Amino acid sequence: MRKPNPGDFAWTAAAIARLTELWLSGTTSGVIGRLMGVSRSACMGKLRRLGLLRQDRPRMPIVRRAARVLKSSEQSSRPQIPQMRTNKRSLPPPEPYRAPPPPPVPPIGSFRLLDLRHNSCRWPGPEDRPPYSFCGRPKMGESSYCEDHTRRSLSGPARGTPYVGQRMARS
Repeated sequence: MRKPNPGDFAWTAAAIARLTELWLSGTTSGVIGRLMGVSRSACMGKLRRLGLLRQDRPRMPIVRRAARVLKSSEQSSRPQIPQMRTNKRSLPPPEPYRAPPPPPVPPIGSFRLLDLRHNSCRWPGPEDRPPYSFCGRPKMGESSYCEDHTRRSLSGPARGTPYVGQRMARS
């Protein structure tokens, strides 16, 4: 047998008699627990050990009505919350939707890498500035550059002029 805890309820003969009387009169275990100063579970456990849970017992609707009366009296003592008023003024008609303006296009030569589109010139700008920039004009044909930068990127014969070494050999 276990040692009793300091907060354990001592089930004396008088307490057991009162528990049995209240249970057989139809009182619920929660109400019995409050009357006796123990939990509902403690009442249920003792009733199970006594074998009273298996017996039929009368149900007393008076106890339930009394609980309802208590609840309604508690509600009447509460301060009444004023009802919310509704707005009776009509609202103005909604304004039509206007799409936001497109973001400004940076000037030619100041495009950042993430500003470039699939058909933008990829010619790098001055390299002395940390935010690297690109040309950004529309590219020409299959090249990655615009017309001007395509010409500048090609050397000698591809551009239509001979190499410097060929020019010197002719002279």
